[in-house]
Amino acid sequence: MGGVKPIFFQLCQNIQLMIQRIQTLYLFAAAISSALAAFVLPMYALEGATFAATANASTFGGFGGSMALFSGSILLYNNRNLQLLIVRLGMLVSLVVLGALIWIIQGEGGSASWGVVVPFVNVVLAFLASKGIQKDEAKVRSLDRLR
Repeated sequence: MGGVKPIFFQLCQNIQLMIQRIQTLYLFAAAISSALAAFVLPMYALEGATFAATANASTFGGFGGSMALFSGSILLYNNRNLQLLIVRLGMLVSLVVLGALIWIIQGEGGSASWGVVVPFVNVVLAFLASKGIQKDEAKVRSLDRLR
């Protein structure tokens, strides 16, 4: 039982390191907003009925993919180059989802609901997170030059 306590404290210390970086909060917010958009928020209305992202497999899969990418990139805080790549891929997926939503709404003649804003919010949050990751990488490189 003595081994559980040090492992718990080590895990808490790693979580504290992750949360100290502002991009972790941006990525967490993007992952939560993707989850909300996938399951809760209405995307568009057609003839009085509202439809969520689950009404179309491409939007549901896109929100699920972006949620997985943003959540997974939080855990890659030690490998900033890979984290930056995953965040940019999540940004691309969010833009594709936004395009798919616009295409679906235009094709069916529906009206957009406020859930359509989520992919744009995800792109902004991912952009802010990528800037934070780039700043961290620049700090590490400048410190490596000093050694």
